[in-house]
Amino acid sequence: MLDDAEKKAEKYATLACDASPDSPVALSLFASVRLSQNRNDEASQLLDVAHTKLFTKPGLVPSYPERLHIVKLFIETEKHGKALELLETLQREDEDNVELWYYYTVAYFSDVSDSTREDNWKNACECAEMCLKLYDKMEWDDEPLREGCFQMLEEIKKAGILLDKEEEEEGDEDGDVDEDEWADTDEDVDMEDAE
Repeated sequence: MLDDAEKKAEKYATLACDASPDSPVALSLFASVRLSQNRNDEASQLLDVAHTKLFTKPGLVPSYPERLHIVKLFIETEKHGKALELLETLQREDEDNVELWYYYTVAYFSDVSDSTREDNWKNACECAEMCLKLYDKMEWDDEPLREGCFQMLEEIKKAGILLDKEEEEEGDEDGDVDEDEWADTDEDVDMEDAE
């Protein structure tokens, strides 16, 4: 039964590509089929072509949800730069989309090369906070998405990575001096000067 479903999916993806060879949606559909078959190299090549078509064929721009799906496939194939590039174009169209900020979070969180990990995880933290804020504001109903954000935030927290504003707040707390202490210090200086 599974083989039949897989064959049908490949058949429809092939037909879609034959009918619209320049369509990013058709190419991403075929890529999705290849991923399900563990043919990741072929999926990666198809997504590279889809990415090129997205930015060179303005008349073939897919819908917002379709482009979010392509972002998901970019992330699955570890094309984080391409995912972020497409997310930036989507943000310019609608920045109040919960899934937009979720995929931003996943893209930054998943890109963990040694040289960029801390900066990327700080960005992921900011995006997760925005995602959860919009989730509550819009009364979004997608518990796995919400839970995913919390799990990523928890892992970032365990790694000891803080946002710049949190580091500043910690620094302010460490450097806080009671007003009475300042007064005592002033008095000490006056007394020394008097001597």
